[in-house]
Amino acid sequence: MTTSVQSGGERWNDLDAVRALALFLGVVLHGVMSLMEPRFWIVGDVATSPVANYAFYIIHIFRMTTFFVLAGFFARLLLEKRDGNIGAFLRNRLKRVGIPLVAFWPLVLAAIITVAILANMPPPGTPAAPPPPQPPMTVDTFPLTHLWFLYALLLLYFGMAVVKVVTDVTRIGAPLGRMLDKVFGVLMKTGLISLPLVLPLAATFYFNDSWNKWLGILTPDTGLIPNAMAIAGYTTAFVVGWWLHRRADLLDFMSRYLWTYGLSAIIGTWLLIQLNGGAAPSGELVKGSDHPLYCLLYPLTAWSWTFFLIGGARLILKKQNDAIRYLADSSYWVYIVHIPLVMLFQYLVKDLAWPVEAKFAPIIVGTLLVALLSYQLVVRYTFIGTILNGRRRKVKKGADPVLQDA
Repeated sequence: MTTSVQSGGERWNDLDAVRALALFLGVVLHGVMSLMEPRFWIVGDVATSPVANYAFYIIHIFRMTTFFVLAGFFARLLLEKRDGNIGAFLRNRLKRVGIPLVAFWPLVLAAIITVAILANMPPPGTPAAPPPPQPPMTVDTFPLTHLWFLYALLLLYFGMAVVKVVTDVTRIGAPLGRMLDKVFGVLMKTGLISLPLVLPLAATFYFNDSWNKWLGILTPDTGLIPNAMAIAGYTTAFVVGWWLHRRADLLDFMSRYLWTYGLSAIIGTWLLIQLNGGAAPSGELVKGSDHPLYCLLYPLTAWSWTFFLIGGARLILKKQNDAIRYLADSSYWVYIVHIPLVMLFQYLVKDLAWPVEAKFAPIIVGTLLVALLSYQLVVRYTFIGTILNGRRRKVKKGADPVLQDA
């Protein structure tokens, strides 16, 4: 998706790993959805487990916040690599993010519809009920599917480009940047950085009169205008990542407060589950103002998980690891194709009289094996890989290929 090479030529192996984890956790999150009770997904299984409910709920709290922090970090790294040239930056983002969105969206949507029809066909001999009428495709109903994150990234890239142009033209960028660098540094060094970050998202929760608090941030997968929660939560995360690249020296402070963030994440998750009355999916819509503690605790827990994961990676994954590097390179492709594959494996096992644990393995492992195999065979060294991750060249026999142009 974007280069992950430091200015000195080395990759940010730790941040690569966390970004890949966020994407691979998406496979797990969608993989368990057919096993949740009550039914919460296009494919329903005869076997369910509360473990699936808990897995979905916990992963959903922090996964995309973490992803957008790293997206912001690598976006500014790319801009710096392009010597601050906004035009070159945007052309790169349109190539790496815009083209995959346009190219893969119709294919992914067609595959999702096909598997959904198969999974919901009536038993042989039973007359099929006519499908419910579909709403016309409008700005409000456009089905972005799980590729909404590419659309959101494009909006954020263009938004940050506008901000940079305006601050450069008005010449307020340098003094404003120096001031914010100091504030950001103080908050990071004291471990208080999470406190102001919760406010934008908490406010959108609090002032929402029809909020499904079980889902936290409403996924902006339908419609071309993102909802207020997604705008508040993911724009904040992207900006934090952008600023972390300005002050990359502060990354190590996440490691310094690692156990504080870890305990906060665990305790916060437990409290959220208690406040929510369990981890079973709920379609109940509530007034956010009736749940002020939940409104604050949800984003605080998300940020605690995010900083814990980044801080932990800073401690143990600074050195290059070929396996992690490969997974990081493949994660973009895996995430793009995973939903139809997940649904296909869910469909294949849904009526089998197997325990939930036995079904979870083929769904997740099968999806990953097919996605990774396809990455190796038809993506990594082909024009598709060039579009997604940049051209590759082998530096010598037996060496791991490196990006020539990200």
